[in-house]
Amino acid sequence: MSSQAKPLYQICLIGSGGVGTIASVVLTKSNLANVTVVLRSKFAYVSQHGWEIESVDHGQLPGWKPHRIVSSALDAVKNGEGQPVEYDYVVVCTKQLPDRNPVVDMLSPVITAGKTTIVMIQNGVDIEQDVIKKWPANAVMSSVSHIGSAITEPNIVRQVGRDVSKMGPHYHAGLDDFESIRRAKAFVEMYCAGGASVCELVDDIQKARWEKLLWNGTFNTVCALSRINVGELQRSGGRETMIVPMMWEIWRIAKATGHELPESVVDWMAYRLPDDCDYKPSMLVDLEEGRPMELEVILGNPLKIAKEVGVETPNIDLVYRLLQVQQWQIDQGKLSNGA
Repeated sequence: MSSQAKPLYQICLIGSGGVGTIASVVLTKSNLANVTVVLRSKFAYVSQHGWEIESVDHGQLPGWKPHRIVSSALDAVKNGEGQPVEYDYVVVCTKQLPDRNPVVDMLSPVITAGKTTIVMIQNGVDIEQDVIKKWPANAVMSSVSHIGSAITEPNIVRQVGRDVSKMGPHYHAGLDDFESIRRAKAFVEMYCAGGASVCELVDDIQKARWEKLLWNGTFNTVCALSRINVGELQRSGGRETMIVPMMWEIWRIAKATGHELPESVVDWMAYRLPDDCDYKPSMLVDLEEGRPMELEVILGNPLKIAKEVGVETPNIDLVYRLLQVQQWQIDQGKLSNGA
């Protein structure tokens, strides 16, 4: 009389930083999936000790581990008994650095053509085209995540901002829209079951990407360029002189591409944090740590699109060119250190 249990989804997650580790917690807690996480530099330590997680959504999780941890995507395609594994979903949470570490190269070992849905929990706009070109019959979807989560060495994850996500399919000619929606809906149901604060299925995921770019393309970039945190930037007057004008440039690009945002969202994004906020955006942290910045997908791609649709962007263009100089300095520092 007992009914047969529904098979668990097979999920591979690549990029277990602050965002990716919490995503692996959520997907594991759903009890709907077997989650394999690819860890490179932290593989040995986390395999032995697990993650020490302090989460506003999930509480204290000492020594937490997903179902399986592997050191490379090549190791992920076989289970513990050496049998092949085909994944239903591959979730990529790495930084988007197309000029340095193309996503398609990173994902190739774990994608089954026509089967695996690729979930991109990453920053930027116009980031999915290379994936669709490489796997034209696969479903591709995005999650635009608003979360405060970071890793402290060696294995401490602190999630201080609730996990609020918008997810949706990237429609493309290689797959029927109904199938794209079905697979995106199943993933959202899984994510909700795992205890995320808010996870919403949206039909226009590109609109959600442009909305997040109002923050990432302004506070993230100008804080990095100025080497100050959000509160300092706001108290300096830079919000009025730089942030808001840049936001309106992004708003006009989005409108010209058919993804018009409410005008009220500009004020909300610009003034939602207090002037004593000491948050350092990710690009500033990358700059301070001498790591590559997500410059191309956050500013480079919007500038290319702006040129195509005829929107003038003098402020964004200036910030982009100055940050290119900063990135060059980072690269020169790495070269001088023998990297």
